[in-house]
Amino acid sequence: MTSRSRLEAHLPTLERGINRLADVVVRFLTHHWLFAVNGALALYLSLAAAAPVLMAFGWELPSNAIYLLFRPICHQLPSRSHFIAGHQMACCQRCTAIYGSLLLGGLLFVLLRGWLRPLPWKAYLVLVAPMAVDGLTQLVGLRASSWELRTLTGGLFGLATVWLVYPFFHRTMVEIRSLLDQTGGFGRQPAPVRDG
Repeated sequence: MTSRSRLEAHLPTLERGINRLADVVVRFLTHHWLFAVNGALALYLSLAAAAPVLMAFGWELPSNAIYLLFRPICHQLPSRSHFIAGHQMACCQRCTAIYGSLLLGGLLFVLLRGWLRPLPWKAYLVLVAPMAVDGLTQLVGLRASSWELRTLTGGLFGLATVWLVYPFFHRTMVEIRSLLDQTGGFGRQPAPVRDG
């Protein structure tokens, strides 16, 4: 038996294994997507706060690695950042507010997901406009923003984003679970529908 024919003989078993794995992963994510998102946001904020703490203890290598990791995500300007133990956080005040409010909104969504409807687009645009105005007017030099305003507008943006996006995510995950339950999972054909 050639190696190709041996491989072809094992393909159905391999395909079943891949389908089973995909089924387990997708079912897990459809049940626990909110936990995964909230966990990622908590990790992100924890790392941003850990960088200055590590620096304060003299652990420069892990601290600098965190700052480097955050650099593509945030400008890290000292004048627009919070400080812990005399060292700058790895993300700015607005980013801290955005991700902090995404986490807060995600934790609130745990309680509200059964009945919260998505925020209408027009309302979303109204709620995120203050951050756009604050950021753009500061960027072009018309005025200087304050940490309070950056925190308020970033927080409003994060909460509005949760209100807009998370209800859609929840509904989509419920639909995917329902579809998997109807078909029996990946790689299986749905049962034929029988008339009465």
